Amino acid sequence: MADPSLALQEALVARLEAEVSCPVYDGAPMDTPMPYISIDREVSVNARPISGRKRETRMLYMSVWSDAHGQAEVKRINGEVVAALDERRLPLSVGRAVSVRVEQADAQRDADGVTYQGSITVRVITTH
Repeated sequence: MADPSLALQEALVARLEAEVSCPVYDGAPMDTPMPYISIDREVSVNARPISGRKRETRMLYMSVWSDAHGQAEVKRINGEVVAALDERRLPLSVGRAVSVRVEQADAQRDADGVTYQGSITVRVITTH
């Protein structure tokens, strides 16, 4: 069976677009109006037992970007992402997402002193 990485990203984007109050991008253009979420990175680790189906632990890293004053907007959007993903079933067109868990979410002022950034880490265990 094919690797479920692309199916996972498609399902993730579809869920976030349906349940979060800002756009979601895989590589936002530099002039994109804020707020928005960017899917930044995926790391896949082989977690297959000695025998059996292929299983990977995937760490997905996302950023929330806001130019609103203070952290409130980033924190609200972080909460929406957590509500949309944490411990919720995520159907895939290829393979299966056995577990979806938000491992970490934070908010901080960016180095420019104006923009706020949220960071969200999602752990997904897939089989195929």
